[in-house]
Amino acid sequence: MTETLTPPTVAVGADSPLALLFDIALEIGVQGEDEQRDNAETAALDHVWNAYPDTLGKALDDDDWSGRPAHAGAVLEPCAVAYLDGGLWLHHTVDGDQEQDVLTLIAPCTCGNGYVDTVLDGERDLLQVLTDLRATGGRFPHDSGWPDCDSQRRLRAWGDARP
Repeated sequence: MTETLTPPTVAVGADSPLALLFDIALEIGVQGEDEQRDNAETAALDHVWNAYPDTLGKALDDDDWSGRPAHAGAVLEPCAVAYLDGGLWLHHTVDGDQEQDVLTLIAPCTCGNGYVDTVLDGERDLLQVLTDLRATGGRFPHDSGWPDCDSQRRLRAWGDARP
């Protein structure tokens, strides 16, 4: 004969530590959009100040970052963006799997139909990318081997990459 295991029914008292932990888990587990935006901005600032103190840490203020909430349907983490001018952007997020900061520089393509992004790997990498971009007026060189920029990322008619 097979017996079915019936879990014991234990009532959790309203003032018990377990009831309090359940309430805390519920509150912590669900962040509102405003809190997600604030946390994304704070994470971006912290990363920039620590990993890019001599460049971005000096060039960007806390008001330059704009937080964005997560998009559960698209599996996108909260992020923050900073507009640098000339169509260039910074995008910061935390890689959910490894919990590492990911800072991406987004710049227009020389073809004029889209833009290209590159993940930055520290201050030396940023300086090299900026040196290369300076030679092209702040635009990534078009590579005909890449997918068509126009079909990937579209610039507004006046050249502004802002959403």
